[in-house]
Amino acid sequence: MNYYLVLIQFFFVLMALFLFWKGVDYFRRMWVYKKVKAMPFPTHYETILQNIHQYQNLRPQHKEKLYFLILLFIEQKEFVGAKMTITDEIKVIIAFYACLMRLGFELGEKDNVHTIIVYPEHFIVDDSHTSDGIHHTRTSVLEGQSANGTVVISWQDIEENIAQQDKENVIIHEFAHELDFEDGLADGTPLLENSNYKRWSEVFSKAFTTLHKDANIQKDTEGLKLLGDYALTNEAEFFAVCSERFFETPNTFKKYFYDLYEELKRFYRLDTGAFYLPYPDDE
Repeated sequence: MNYYLVLIQFFFVLMALFLFWKGVDYFRRMWVYKKVKAMPFPTHYETILQNIHQYQNLRPQHKEKLYFLILLFIEQKEFVGAKMTITDEIKVIIAFYACLMRLGFELGEKDNVHTIIVYPEHFIVDDSHTSDGIHHTRTSVLEGQSANGTVVISWQDIEENIAQQDKENVIIHEFAHELDFEDGLADGTPLLENSNYKRWSEVFSKAFTTLHKDANIQKDTEGLKLLGDYALTNEAEFFAVCSERFFETPNTFKKYFYDLYEELKRFYRLDTGAFYLPYPDDE
């Protein structure tokens, strides 16, 4: 009898500690939110953002929300420079795109990234694995990488993406991977609150399969040109590339992949083709 009483008491102690920790965490977050809310948006941050074409075309009400999200992002995340110094420009630009993706989410929702490691240029990683008793080693040159709440990214590629005002965006790509991995699987299907898993699977699988067939028969379609061959690497990369196009060239993406656009609109809770001011022709 005493044994069960001890177990029950132990359970209640654990529950009390858990609730205490949740309470402390909640009040800590509220304190940070209140602190950041009271902070003015620095003038030099605004100057940095003026060099980004999406910011220039963003509607005023979205800019106001982004100011707070950017300050909160910079306050909460750890930026680490790998062989380089982290500047305000680096922080603000990465924060802008990461927060742009989260404009439709609730505060604190889908916010699992805690560390951003920035390299000055492409970085090299060694990948080793064993398959069927055979050990494989591969060296890859990467623009970005993400896993377990850490995003590793190349500043050289960020600068190139901004300068070219192109369809590609390495920041959006890597943060999309983190959203995909929220359910523990990098499979191109993130946690879906406002969408239907069956519909999502049908839409994305159909598009992925169709584009693969087009690529295999060397059919150079406009849709394949828009997404590029890298999108066909696997379902995870397909989702990340589609997310890039959803934010970078929304109208063109919607033109060629209406169903994909609608699924991403439900997931991100944003109609990116409409929340910009009269947007330059994507094409």
